[in-house]
Amino acid sequence: MFSNIKNDLLYLLNILESVEKIFLYSKDCTEAEMFYELNDQLNFNASLNLFANIGENIGKISDELKQLNTDIDWKQIKGLRNKVVHDYVNIDTFMVFDIIKNDLSILRESLMKIIRNELENVNFDVKEYEEAKKSFYYRHILFEEIG
Repeated sequence: MFSNIKNDLLYLLNILESVEKIFLYSKDCTEAEMFYELNDQLNFNASLNLFANIGENIGKISDELKQLNTDIDWKQIKGLRNKVVHDYVNIDTFMVFDIIKNDLSILRESLMKIIRNELENVNFDVKEYEEAKKSFYYRHILFEEIG
């Protein structure tokens, strides 16, 4: 598949689903240590896997969409994926928790805005979007906030 803005919808939805799951897995935690130890590190490890998934999907998004949305530091997000995948044992628990508590909601809002704008600009297929809203796979996405 060629990298084209018209193909980016599902990548963005995959990222949003991962973001929402990370929020779910960390919702009751107020401190990094608490999050790290929760369920014998299950929630922490699952979240790292989701960060890797976010980075993978970022790598598939078209350059066109990235250039239209320079407010997102795409390279830094991809860099976190590389850190998680290639340097797992040296992951800073406090950094991960800080990203979850301070940066993910900003990313979520930016991605929702992109989806909303590209649907309005007819760069994304409305039918594909409506089907995604019915999908069990995307059950954590707050579609009502996208519009």
